[in-house]
Amino acid sequence: MALKSVYSAADDIPAEHKAFYKEDGDKFVLDIDGIDDHPKVRGVITANRENIRKRDEYKAKVTELESRVSGLPEDFDADEWARLKAGEGGKPDEAIQALKDQHARAIEALKQKHAGELSAKDQQIGERDSYIDRTLADGGLKDALLEVGVDPDLLDGALASLRPNVKVQRSDDGNRKAIVETDLGEIGVPEFVKEWAAGKGKAYLGKPSGPGAEGNNGNSRGKNLPAGNFGGDKGERTKAIAAKFPELAQG
Repeated sequence: MALKSVYSAADDIPAEHKAFYKEDGDKFVLDIDGIDDHPKVRGVITANRENIRKRDEYKAKVTELESRVSGLPEDFDADEWARLKAGEGGKPDEAIQALKDQHARAIEALKQKHAGELSAKDQQIGERDSYIDRTLADGGLKDALLEVGVDPDLLDGALASLRPNVKVQRSDDGNRKAIVETDLGEIGVPEFVKEWAAGKGKAYLGKPSGPGAEGNNGNSRGKNLPAGNFGGDKGERTKAIAAKFPELAQG
């Protein structure tokens, strides 16, 4: 009688055979030395080893093919390559050159695509930079014009007249400032506007109220009007008022 190889319970094993089995997990298996040499087992082992060998062989081939395919361009045409390789397109050198040309076209297409994307980004950045520069220049110029006393009704005209002189300077750290280039070098917008108001810009200054008022630039034309800059900063205007009305300064 042949011995069973596995029992699920110890009670199922015939008493005279219990010594031939050992517990393995939740089962009892036949304890055999040299089982690999058993004809039935040996056949299974041999087949399994052959399967492992073939598996490793296939894996090596797949790895080799993947390494070859990874270098091909996206528009690689397998049929075209087969035709060239078979000699329909001429000599092997011609086939190689055809592939090089195909690869070069793919690279050029990628370059054009990225160049277009970069150009669009550069345009957007340029538009934003221009808007920031205009806002900074116009804002600083407007504040300076109002500070020297330009008539609000004439403000737009003064802005249009002086705007071409103002430039925005950018430092390496990204900061910006509005400046005006003169024969004596760069100056800030407020200083430039003050000089302008004392000369060519007098016509844009508002007319102050009060007796003997001759304009908001402090350069009075009246013979008895004390000197003073009514269009200057707060300190200059205070001095001009004190010179015009000394009794107020004494009080």
